Amino acid sequence: MERGIREEQKSVREILFDAEKKRKRFTVICRKAAERQVMGMKEQENRDYRDMEERLSAAREDYQKIPVPEEMLSRLEDGIARAEKEKELERTEEGQRTRDGSGEWKLERGGMEMKNRSWEDKRELRHHKRKMIGFRITAAVAAAAAVLVILPNTGAGAAHAMGALPVVGKLFQAVTFRDYQYESDRFDADVEVPQIRVDDMANEAADTDGMGSGSNAARGDAETTDSASDGQSGEKSSDQMQGTVEQINFDIEKVTNQLIEEFQESADLGESYGSLDIHHETVTDNDKYFTLKLSLYRGAGSGFQSYKFYTIDKKTGKQLQIGDLFREGSNYNETLSENIKEQMRARMAEDEMNMYWVDYDEVAEWNFERLKADQNFYFDGTGNLVIVFDEYEVAPGYMGAQEFTVEREVFEGLLK
Repeated sequence: MERGIREEQKSVREILFDAEKKRKRFTVICRKAAERQVMGMKEQENRDYRDMEERLSAAREDYQKIPVPEEMLSRLEDGIARAEKEKELERTEEGQRTRDGSGEWKLERGGMEMKNRSWEDKRELRHHKRKMIGFRITAAVAAAAAVLVILPNTGAGAAHAMGALPVVGKLFQAVTFRDYQYESDRFDADVEVPQIRVDDMANEAADTDGMGSGSNAARGDAETTDSASDGQSGEKSSDQMQGTVEQINFDIEKVTNQLIEEFQESADLGESYGSLDIHHETVTDNDKYFTLKLSLYRGAGSGFQSYKFYTIDKKTGKQLQIGDLFREGSNYNETLSENIKEQMRARMAEDEMNMYWVDYDEVAEWNFERLKADQNFYFDGTGNLVIVFDEYEVAPGYMGAQEFTVEREVFEGLLK
């Protein structure tokens, strides 16, 4: 009796695997057809991108041609004249310095004589230069902000082209570090290798504030003692963040290089078929967290979609795993896992084509039980937690990769 049951289970498993193989072959055919269609779309996008670059270049030229107001031009010329006067004064300081009977300083060089009144001119010039620098910074920021607000809304090409422009006030950026393209009759690859970059805008803001009035400087001196400990803490966090970013970039480069090498070896042999697609996306960038999503698709007879998510705590500068979000002893894993199981059951009840490894008695070891320590996750725009599973991880291959959104109210009381 028991032997007969085992043979039936074995037969069912073989049927399932055979069906999965057929499904994989069908998936490859569909994906190849879709890829050919996408190639045509990419050509159109490239044309749109070139057109947008030309429009952006024209906009830059128009901005540079904006005439300077007469009043400002007059002030600028006065500033240049004063600067020349200051340089002349500095050159005379190399001469002999003496003191006359009236108590005034007298500079002698080449028959030239200048007195204390020149130092007042020098102070006035410095004050004028600070005002001019402040005006130029304000104007530049306003112009950049206007371009950044208007142009990205004109299309995807403009948004891509804007990546070459400076980003005002953005701390984190994911940029394409390396491109790898390959195409033949049997193999194709489209790879973008990203890196995370951190631009510490706080230092630039401090420099701009330093150009303010004397009262601001006095207030800054009064606050120096109070902010000393905060400065040390910020420096430590900055060092931690830089180390975290370097480690993440190293991991990304290691993973992508390995996949590219494996693909290239198969392509060089010229046997079978193969494809490789690697792309990235910033899925979270709020006041607390930054998360980069790395999408990896490998096709070789059958396709496999997987992801890597890198989440950084902006306050501590550390890379986070899902367990780092919750208090010790909070039983977060059980809470989240049960919520996901409920979602799986609900999806299967809504559509008989949906299938997940939950309550699956035929092969119990396939069932999803709990989240892994390195489980992929990110926060969506409303603060909900999104749990991500690779293809085949919690469902048959035809279901693809899976995401489950856990509402914030479910876990908010468990957070640190």
